[in-house]
Amino acid sequence: MASLLRSKVVVVPMGEVDFMMVNKLASNLGPVFNRSVDILKGMKMPEESFNVVRNQYYAQVILAKIERAKANNREKVIAVCEEDLYVPEENYVISYVDRLSGTAVVSLYHLRQEFYGLPEDESKIYPRLFKEAIHRLAHLYELPECRNSKCVNYFSQMMLDIDNKGEKFCDICSRKLTGVV
Repeated sequence: MASLLRSKVVVVPMGEVDFMMVNKLASNLGPVFNRSVDILKGMKMPEESFNVVRNQYYAQVILAKIERAKANNREKVIAVCEEDLYVPEENYVISYVDRLSGTAVVSLYHLRQEFYGLPEDESKIYPRLFKEAIHRLAHLYELPECRNSKCVNYFSQMMLDIDNKGEKFCDICSRKLTGVV
């Protein structure tokens, strides 16, 4: 019976995102959270999320759309997209989470080197996506931010923080996660 109550993680490719990267993410997230992971069929970016003035997509509208794709309220859904995301109080967001709805979104837009005027480096994109996805899913499992800069659950203020932190939870976060999940 307990296994029926376990939440599952659902990854949603949105827009023109690399399906191989999404597939790799889905297969690597399962062991981290000890959950089964499904990949939903790709979804289009919601037109109503596009802000013409900002030339960006409103993250909260995207979360509202993927919330409707949930099979039940125990699922944790994370979307992956290429578009530039924002919330009103920020210039942009790399990722965004809504704990109440159990949804999150990660954009590759600001994870790419080219955004910072640096030469393209595909090898950096997936590790950054993986770390951001774990960090956001940790929030969906009620794990607070970590102060350990090497923990994957550390709040990254800049890209260097994401690059420098590890891909695993520190011992404290691991224990908290085991107690929560």
